[in-house]
Amino acid sequence: MFRSVVLSASAALGAVAACSAPASAQDQDTQYWLYLTGTFPVANGVSNTTEISPRWRESSNIFQVRTTFETRVAKGIKLGGGGAVINFAGGHEIRPHQQMVLSSGHFSARTRFEERFFDGADRVEFRLRQNVQYSQPIVPDTDLWVGAEALFILQNHDDNTTQRGDQWRGEIGLRHHLDDEFTVSVAYRGIYTVKENREDTLNNVAILTLAWKP
Repeated sequence: MFRSVVLSASAALGAVAACSAPASAQDQDTQYWLYLTGTFPVANGVSNTTEISPRWRESSNIFQVRTTFETRVAKGIKLGGGGAVINFAGGHEIRPHQQMVLSSGHFSARTRFEERFFDGADRVEFRLRQNVQYSQPIVPDTDLWVGAEALFILQNHDDNTTQRGDQWRGEIGLRHHLDDEFTVSVAYRGIYTVKENREDTLNNVAILTLAWKP
């Protein structure tokens, strides 16, 4: 088990390093995100996860509410969909999404397609997100996880620009089970955003998650 933990931590630090390696020449900021999530059954074979997420940033704060419905279609395969509302300084965004989650043992992978509707935008923006994660118990009731995610802009909401703003994310965190229903997690996430006509950016994000699943 110790070897698995070391390998997991090394992988996470590698992902974070990949995000932050060019940081000396990039814009950086520090952010604090809170997730309050609840997951519960809504029908036979269908569950809902709803999250509330205020996010404090050096520039302007964000408040996001997301809900997702999922159903298991085969062993280790879930299909789902839902949407989010994001409020930010000067406007808001409506973001429907569809997704597939594959899981096997300690590994999981999520493919999510998003349609992003911004206030006053020329058109809908399309974004593809690919997430992979590995989790490993380290002590009773506590798991370590590492993850990476790539976000690709397939169509920008501004039809007069070629700017994409693709992102690469690396994450490492700890999850503790308080009891059979409640968990608390802490994590670090590095978000590296590629800009074509401006400096790339690196966001250093501290995350606290409180989750309920009856």
